[in-house]
Amino acid sequence: MLHVQNGYGGLGPEVLSTWLRTCFEDQTERQARANSVPALQDMGGGEGVMKALRTSIAHGIASNEVVERRMDFGSNLVPQEDPEPIWKIAWEALKDPSLVFLCFSAFVSFGVQLISPGGGMEWVEGMAILAAVFVVVTVTAVNDYQKEKQFRALNEAKEDVDVLVVRDGHRVHVSVHDLVVGDVVHLCAGDQVPADGAVFGKSDLAISEKMLTGETVLKHKGAYQFG
Repeated sequence: MLHVQNGYGGLGPEVLSTWLRTCFEDQTERQARANSVPALQDMGGGEGVMKALRTSIAHGIASNEVVERRMDFGSNLVPQEDPEPIWKIAWEALKDPSLVFLCFSAFVSFGVQLISPGGGMEWVEGMAILAAVFVVVTVTAVNDYQKEKQFRALNEAKEDVDVLVVRDGHRVHVSVHDLVVGDVVHLCAGDQVPADGAVFGKSDLAISEKMLTGETVLKHKGAYQFG
């Protein structure tokens, strides 16, 4: 549950996320003039935002505030979807045409057993077929479930990278999942942007947004410059 926002000058999660989403959606100078820039000015500009969030470019945030900020604004972590239950994986495996045909053959054997005048041992063949199908489905489902778990673990390890931030006036490396609102992040060439944020200092900053928009041209970031 998110806490009351009084300690941050009214800049709570909803206000900040709305403004950042507006910045992303404003693709033209006209849109920026009408939406993003006035919204930033209403928050007191860049200096006002940093003051409300109790941070600064030189000193960053205090290390003893990290837990409080995480409780107030949430973690810098996108929760993964729940893994598919193993019974669903087994059901998908059972839809294989060859297994469906084997199941049909087993039931045909049971039908022959029922309609045969003197009875017979056809039911044994049917049971053997169903047992074989059960083994195949079980092995396939367990293997696929384990592969999914390993894939999710690899993804989590891949995403857990270190970033350079300023805390207590010193530059330190922290996990990307330990970032909180108010952290001042230093980016170098080739770094991935670890979270949504605002640029307050740059030197020819350009970012690839190919994964978001499909465009291969680098986007220059910084203060709005209107012609």
